[in-house]
Amino acid sequence: MADSPETDAIIKKEPDVPAQDPIVRRSTSGILLICALLLAAVLGWALMDEIYLQRPWKSMQQEFVKRENRLLKRMRDNTRKTESEVKQSAEYQQLDAEAKAAREEIAPRQKEIDQRVRVIESQLGSITDTYQNVRGEITVDNYRIETAHSKSKQDSIRQGIEKKKQEAHTIYWPADDGSGKTTKTQLNYLQMEQRYNDLKAKKSELTTARGDLLKKPGELDKKREEYLKNNVVGLTTEAINNLIKRNQSFDFKMRQINVQGDTLVDRCETCHLGVREPLNITATDMRPVVNKKIKKADDLAHAFVSHPNKELLEIHNPDRFGCSSCHGGNGRATTNVEKGHGQNKFWLHPLFDKENMQAGCQQCHSSDRVLQGANVLNLGKDLFQYRGCVGCHRYEGFDRETDALANARQSITQLEEQIAIN
Repeated sequence: MADSPETDAIIKKEPDVPAQDPIVRRSTSGILLICALLLAAVLGWALMDEIYLQRPWKSMQQEFVKRENRLLKRMRDNTRKTESEVKQSAEYQQLDAEAKAAREEIAPRQKEIDQRVRVIESQLGSITDTYQNVRGEITVDNYRIETAHSKSKQDSIRQGIEKKKQEAHTIYWPADDGSGKTTKTQLNYLQMEQRYNDLKAKKSELTTARGDLLKKPGELDKKREEYLKNNVVGLTTEAINNLIKRNQSFDFKMRQINVQGDTLVDRCETCHLGVREPLNITATDMRPVVNKKIKKADDLAHAFVSHPNKELLEIHNPDRFGCSSCHGGNGRATTNVEKGHGQNKFWLHPLFDKENMQAGCQQCHSSDRVLQGANVLNLGKDLFQYRGCVGCHRYEGFDRETDALANARQSITQLEEQIAIN
C-alpha cells in the first residue's frame, strides 16, 4: 500500500490554533468595575461642583428667605397693634367713612356698567372668530388683486370678494339682558363689521365711564392708605404680607446688572439680597436661630443688611450705576467671597474697606469741594488744602475757586495793559 503525502513528511504540521487573546481568556470585570466607580465618582464631583461649589449663592438665598420671613412675621405682629391704634383714631375713621360712602354711592351705576360690559364681551366673542376669518380671506384676495397681471383676473377676484361680503353666516347672538340665552341669526360680512365696530366703541365708552366713576373713590382710598402709612412706623401689614407672599414663590436665580451694555457686569445682589428691600434690615435682625436660640450675627447676617443710605440709591440707581463701580470688587465673581470682593492678588480693584468706602465717590465727584453725605471724603479734602498739600501737589479741578480767581486777575491785568497801550 503506498504511503500518503502526510505519512511521508518528516515534520508533521500542527493544526492552526488561534493565539491566546487576553481579552477573551482573562476576565475584565475588575477593570470595568474600577472604571464605573471612577465615572460615578467624577459624576458626583461634577454635580457637587455645579450645585454647591460653583453656586454657593443658592444656599445663601435660601437662608435669606428663611431669615427674612422670620423677621417679617415678627414685624407683622408688632405692626398689627400699631395699625389697630391708628385705625381707631378719629382722622382715620373719617377718611374710611368718606371712602366707603363714595363706594356705596357709585355701586349701582358700577354694577350696571360691569353687567353691560360682560354682555358686550359675550356678544363680541360670538362674532369675532367668524368676522376675523372672513376679513382675513378678503385681505388675502385684496393682495391677490394687487399682484394679478391681467384686468380680467382682477375683476374675477373682485367678484369673489363681493360674494364673500354678501354670504350669510350663522351667529348665535347672546341676549342683551345678560340672561345667557342666544338667538340664531344670519349675518353677512358688512353686518358683522358694523356690529363688531359698534360693540368695540360701546365697550370703550363704558370703560371710560367706569374709570371716571371710580376716580373719586380711588382718590379717597389712596388718601386713607397714605394716612395709615404715614402714621405706622415701618411697613404696613399689607406690605409685609406682600413680601411674605413673594418669598413663598421666591425666584432663586442669579441677579445681574449690565451697566452701559457689557462695560460693567454686577452680580452683587445675588448674595446681598437685602440692599434694596423696602424695610430697614440690620445684622441684628438677621441673626441665625439654632435650636430655637438666637445666636450672634454671623457673616450672612452682615451680608443680608439693607443699604445704610437709601437716599443714595434714589440718586444712584443700582440698575444704572451698579455696585462695584462705587464700592470696588469683582462684580462678576460669585463662586466665593474672596473673588467676589476682589481680595485676591489678581484683581486690581478690591472692595474698599469700611473706613475708606467713600473713596469711591472720588471717581465721579473729584471736582466737588464739598460732597453731601461724604464726611470722610470732605475731611480728606480739607486736610489736602489746609495742610498745604495743594501748594505742591496740584490736582486738576480740585480748587476751582482759586483757579477762577487767578484767571480773573490775569484777565484784569491783560485788560489794564490794553487800556494803557491805547
